[in-house]
Amino acid sequence: MFKIKFVVVIFSLSLSCLAHANLNHAALEKEVLDSFRNLVEASKKLDTKTYFQYFDVEKFIGLNSDGTNWNSFDELTPVINVGFNSIQKVKLIEFPNVKVSVIDANTAILVNEYTQTVLLKNGNTYTASGGGTQVWSKRSGRWKLVSVSASNKP
Repeated sequence: MFKIKFVVVIFSLSLSCLAHANLNHAALEKEVLDSFRNLVEASKKLDTKTYFQYFDVEKFIGLNSDGTNWNSFDELTPVINVGFNSIQKVKLIEFPNVKVSVIDANTAILVNEYTQTVLLKNGNTYTASGGGTQVWSKRSGRWKLVSVSASNKP
């Protein structure tokens, strides 16, 4: 009888730990999604100062949609600055498919598909769509991007 009770207790504890881990992953996923949404809001407002706060400037590397690397945050910064400065208004930015995979308490991967339409300062309207992969890290106490990979749909 003792063995059966012992097995039941161990099984119950295992389920309890599994449920706690899933709740923790859900909370972490929400934190990452909130950071992503704030990043998107900063881009809608063309606010580079706020936008750049979501990057880990010491650890960042990434892959541009043209296949070239950003080997540091300093290589990404001018690309974003030129892009934001050429836009008069973000008319539309949608993310119809966003998924977060929590790796551990300090690492998560977010993949997304997007469509964006902007009014350029020269008066032209530009529409682009594609996808991205973002690696988020919480090593500094806040979720920050340590890597971004981008792709454009033809």
